[in-house]
Amino acid sequence: MAIAFRRKDTVTQLKLSDVSGLVGFPSADLRAFIVTEQTNWQIPKFALISSELFFLDDAYILLRSIKAFNKSPNLLILAPNGAIVLDESIALDGSMVSQSIDFAVHPNFQQWNTEGFVKQRRIAVFAHSFNESLHLKIFRDHYSQLTDPSDIYVIDHGSDTVKAVDVIPNSCQIIYLPKTARDDFNIKQYCEYFQRFLLTQYEWVIHVDIDEMLVHEKGMQHFREVLFSEPEGVVFSPEFGVEILHHPSEDAELEGHLNICAQRQYFSKNVSYIKPAIASIPAYWGPGFHYCLNDYKTKTIPGLWLLHMKHISIKQMVDQRFIRQTNEFSPQQLGSLKHSLAPQKIEGQDGIPYLDPKTGQYRVENRAQFEQRIKIEIETLLKDAEKIPEWLRISI
Repeated sequence: MAIAFRRKDTVTQLKLSDVSGLVGFPSADLRAFIVTEQTNWQIPKFALISSELFFLDDAYILLRSIKAFNKSPNLLILAPNGAIVLDESIALDGSMVSQSIDFAVHPNFQQWNTEGFVKQRRIAVFAHSFNESLHLKIFRDHYSQLTDPSDIYVIDHGSDTVKAVDVIPNSCQIIYLPKTARDDFNIKQYCEYFQRFLLTQYEWVIHVDIDEMLVHEKGMQHFREVLFSEPEGVVFSPEFGVEILHHPSEDAELEGHLNICAQRQYFSKNVSYIKPAIASIPAYWGPGFHYCLNDYKTKTIPGLWLLHMKHISIKQMVDQRFIRQTNEFSPQQLGSLKHSLAPQKIEGQDGIPYLDPKTGQYRVENRAQFEQRIKIEIETLLKDAEKIPEWLRISI
């Protein structure tokens, strides 16, 4: 039996088990084929060195045959006179398929699973948390209207000041990850793997940030019915993405974590939050999760809104920012300034690194400076704001 490997230099390499019939034949005098029951392909360029055969044209002939016919092929080598001098079945090393086939997308390979697994649960929701407090409670209570709390997963990514288990104890699934520097691509990979893990047990998986709430104009039950009536695997996006705003002069501070929209007056539209958050198939997200590569499988749910709750409380934003401090920045983001911009005293208060969009440079700001910047940010959003509709005021 020959074993096929995919090397780091992208060359396909086959280790042969018995090359006695090839002795005395230069590679240039031999012809090699990948053969299945249905068809065969000739390997255009190859080199035979000892007991190893190398595909020199970077051909995916081996993978093509397996994908097309779902069966293991044979390697056949002919002498110049047409005689068969080697005939071996081919087994695949994991390197051959790891970058070409996502096994989470194909759960019912004929060789392994002829009946198919019936998923036991219906909807899972998951999000990341880092030193969160207010949004954790809102998240837990809101999505408990959509699915059982035991189907809600909070990934606590290294919280060291406000731990999820202390904020929402014994109410949903809390998973701990070690504290690391922020890396958007690494988080994207982790979430894709975790979503695939959940899809082995759930029909639908919702992935949002901890401050993002999905609401439907016709209510949560209608939202569930839409999902359960969808016959095919799909990635859903909401019809609307909006920011719920804390008006600096007209709105009071939040009282508790309930009835948020009843305590606020305005929202602004933000198309960035029309994001592929609901899926019954593995999603291929870009970093930040605001788009995915499943274009041909992406649909919109009419009447579904995604509420971004970042701006619901100015005090909460300031407190949260200074709890997080530099944990929000990776060495790559801070670059050569990462040490000089560590929290430092400014006017007797801790300073926080901030990337100024006007200059593209990092500077340090204290609590008062940060609060003023947030108020200006919200006032800018209020210029195009709309009144929160009545149906939404009672939704969350």
